[in-house]
Amino acid sequence: MLLRLVSLGALVAGVAVVLIPLIGVWTRAHNDATALAQWQNGGSQSLVGAVPASSSGAATPSAEALCAASRAPAEDYARISFPSLTYGYAGIAAEGNWDTLQKRSMVHYQGTPGPGQLGNMIMAFHREPEYEHVDELGPGGLVDIEDRSCHVFHYRVTQRWVLAPNKVTQLAPTSGHDLTLITCTPWWRDYNRIVWRATLVPDAPAARSVPGVRAA
Repeated sequence: MLLRLVSLGALVAGVAVVLIPLIGVWTRAHNDATALAQWQNGGSQSLVGAVPASSSGAATPSAEALCAASRAPAEDYARISFPSLTYGYAGIAAEGNWDTLQKRSMVHYQGTPGPGQLGNMIMAFHREPEYEHVDELGPGGLVDIEDRSCHVFHYRVTQRWVLAPNKVTQLAPTSGHDLTLITCTPWWRDYNRIVWRATLVPDAPAARSVPGVRAA
C-alpha cells in the first residue's frame, strides 16, 4: 500500500512539473493576445474617459487621442515587431521588470530609456509560445517599436550573441541610441540567452536580415 502511495505521489509530482510551465505559457499567451487587441483597438473607453470637447461643445480629438495605442491600458508600453522576419511576429511590451515576464511575454525594463531616447533601451521576452524563430534575426535585421503616440522607431541590428546567462554584459548603459533585446534559447529549454544590439536609424525600409546562427 505504501509503495502504491509513493508511486502515485511521484506520478502527481511529475504531471505537475509538466503542467505548471504549460499553464504559465498559456496564461502569457492569453494576456499577450488581449494586450495586442487592446493596443490596436484603443483599450476600454470606460477606463480612459471620453474625448475632450471644445468650448463650442464639439469633440476635438488631438492627434494622440486619434491614436488607438494611446488609449491602451497604462501598463502597455510599446508594440514590438520584426519586419525583417517573415513570421509576422508582433507583441506588446509591458512596462516592468523581470518579474513581469511571469504574466507577459515581453517587457520594457523599467528605468531604461524609451524609444528614440539616448542610452540603452532594454526589452526582454520569452520565445515561447509566439516567437519560436526569432533566433533567425541577425545583423542588418530591423526591429520596429511603436510608442503610445503611434510613432514608430526603427532599429537595425548590429550585433548578435548566444551566451550563458552569467556571461551577459550587454545590459549596461550605453552612449548611443541603442536597443538591447534578450531572450532565452534553445526553444523550450532556455539554458542560454540570445542578445541583440540594435541602433536607431532615422528611416529604414523593411528588408531581410542576415540570418544569425540558429540555436536549435
